Amino acid sequence: MKYATMFLLACAVLIAACGDVQDNNDVIGESAEAVQSASWSQFPTVGKDAYAPWAKMQGEAYSAVHPEDAPKASEIDIPPFPDSFIISSGRLGEGATSMRFVILICADAREAVQDYYTRELVDKLGWTYADQYGVFQPGSGNDFIVNNTPFVSITALNHDAEEMRYVDRDFASNFVSRIQVTYE
Repeated sequence: MKYATMFLLACAVLIAACGDVQDNNDVIGESAEAVQSASWSQFPTVGKDAYAPWAKMQGEAYSAVHPEDAPKASEIDIPPFPDSFIISSGRLGEGATSMRFVILICADAREAVQDYYTRELVDKLGWTYADQYGVFQPGSGNDFIVNNTPFVSITALNHDAEEMRYVDRDFASNFVSRIQVTYE
């Protein structure tokens, strides 16, 4: 009996030592409490119905960013770019002009992102693309500015930008594009 207990204890220690990394699929479908209590070494992490996974974060972001803070896919009619990661989300403006946003980063070049959103938004939903601003929007012209309608903007990623402050540098090193999805 003593040897069996020692064996089980050794197995538990071995499993705990090897269990630092968690597959994203392990978190999907868990309760918000279970996701929130997950170790922060598990980034990128996805909460249930998340729009996209969070980028690997570092520093003070561990206490400020929670998987359940990600916008819900069911709240946004604009598809996320495949294999993109959230670095920020929140609200722009106040009152009637207030809009929610999510900022994504991806490893694909701006042209590939533009091609994707041309297919998804222009071809399928009738949006327009304002090349001078790098912005997709419903309507035409400067409607995204005048009417404060939803839009998607694509820019080159600035690794030194303030919004990248808490993104893990090694994780972000291969990312080149920034996508802002402004909705609602």
